[in-house]
Amino acid sequence: MKTLLGGRIAPLHGSKGTEAEGPGEGPREEDEEPLLSEPEEDDAEARPLPPVCGSPMRGMWRDEKVALYCDEVLRGCNAEDADDAMTKYLSEKLKLKDKWLGVWKTNPELFFMKYEEASIPFVGILVEVTCKPCPSSSSCFNVTVSIAEPFSSNIANIPRNLVNEILEELEHNVPLLEVYPVEGQDSDLHDIALALEVVRFFYDFLWRDWDDEESCENYAALIEERINLWCDIQDGTIPGPIAQRFKKTLEKYKNKRVELVEYQSNIKEDPSAAEAVECWKKYYEIVMLCGLLKMWEDLRLRVHGPFFPRILRRRKGKRDFGKTITHIVAKVMTTDMVKDLSSDTLLQQHDDLDLALDSCYSGDTVVIFPGEYQAVNLALLTDDIIIKG
Repeated sequence: MKTLLGGRIAPLHGSKGTEAEGPGEGPREEDEEPLLSEPEEDDAEARPLPPVCGSPMRGMWRDEKVALYCDEVLRGCNAEDADDAMTKYLSEKLKLKDKWLGVWKTNPELFFMKYEEASIPFVGILVEVTCKPCPSSSSCFNVTVSIAEPFSSNIANIPRNLVNEILEELEHNVPLLEVYPVEGQDSDLHDIALALEVVRFFYDFLWRDWDDEESCENYAALIEERINLWCDIQDGTIPGPIAQRFKKTLEKYKNKRVELVEYQSNIKEDPSAAEAVECWKKYYEIVMLCGLLKMWEDLRLRVHGPFFPRILRRRKGKRDFGKTITHIVAKVMTTDMVKDLSSDTLLQQHDDLDLALDSCYSGDTVVIFPGEYQAVNLALLTDDIIIKG
């Protein structure tokens, strides 16, 4: 039975913590001391979490990511075999070490009935991971864990007995992708950390639920296209506002898929007419989002198609009275700012750069004075203007 953590939630531990003492080099002998030390008192405050291994993929170049996924992991397989390829890749890496320390990061809903999402993004617990041979693809993505010593968490006053209770409910099996190896262990753990990140990124960004439902002659090329899309977002090739639209659409698609599955699972018997209609509505909403994502994944459509909303906006062209306006962007406008402008210059002052850009017609000039401004509308410009500042 899940319980609510009583009393006030203590502030999250900071990122700095004590280094976890990892296992020694090489496989452990039978008479070697176990990873876990003597358990602490149940009411002892949790210690800060040790740092986890850094993100190995963060420093990879675009070509390196493509080579990793297409050549090393997927190896030319079809979409329907991608799960097996991921499982094989991950299971090979897990053979490097059968026991290691990691931070289990899970949804706070598993522990608390009420919590502030902003203050508790996840519940992290230091655990000892035991890797066992995977009898099936699905079991490879679950792992056996137990509380490691010293008892450590990102929530200082989380009761140890609550953590034990949750783990017992889960039979000490948690999703492997929720576990992050900690620093201070041998080099094999860095290979495991990389493998986990490779699989997480694949299912978070590269995999689509429709992949194994549609025939694709070259699945590796499709994955390369999605990697290019991700890199275009990261390096700013795709403007920030447009990248946010894509991410929100992808997130909405995933959420709608979950909603449909949950709704269908709650229908106990033959669906009523109303339930059938609701299922179709949810399904067609997913189909629409799927179509949008497919268009965004096509490089040609990213350049010429609906990925850029500016093509859906008509040019304003010249003003009806044929004059151009100089837009002054500043919190306060003074006469000194415009002393170099001709006496017949038409002026309009804005304290917001987006408002200035939205007010522009063809031939206008925007003069930006020192200050901090947001410029989301830069990505939506359709008219030729001059920007100074």
